[in-house]
Amino acid sequence: MVIMMHGDIGNRPPLDRTDAFTALEAALQRWGADVPEDPGAGEMAQLLDEIVERLYGDRSNEQVQSAAELLAQAAEALRAVARLGSLLPAISLWHLRTALRQEAVARGQLAEQSDPQPAASPL
Repeated sequence: MVIMMHGDIGNRPPLDRTDAFTALEAALQRWGADVPEDPGAGEMAQLLDEIVERLYGDRSNEQVQSAAELLAQAAEALRAVARLGSLLPAISLWHLRTALRQEAVARGQLAEQSDPQPAASPL
């Protein structure tokens, strides 16, 4: 298994649906969403859509737009989970993991943007 690290946040694929939902709730909160108690996949997709709209409104740079695209893909994965319901649990978990992966990449892109770059040294 590959473990990706960004700062002090480890990213391991959740082992079950409950862990995946818990991780997605925490991710939505990091993006500033007001997550209701025990949200479903459809509710989380809607929250992601709101975050995507906010990011698309900020046309400041390509990294923000790219992060918005990734979050839109995560929302689509959550909509797939909502459509599946309790059918095909392995496929639902795959979609949940996809949503988590897209969110982590989007967060990483914006973290790179906010990381200070070293000043160019004079030659």
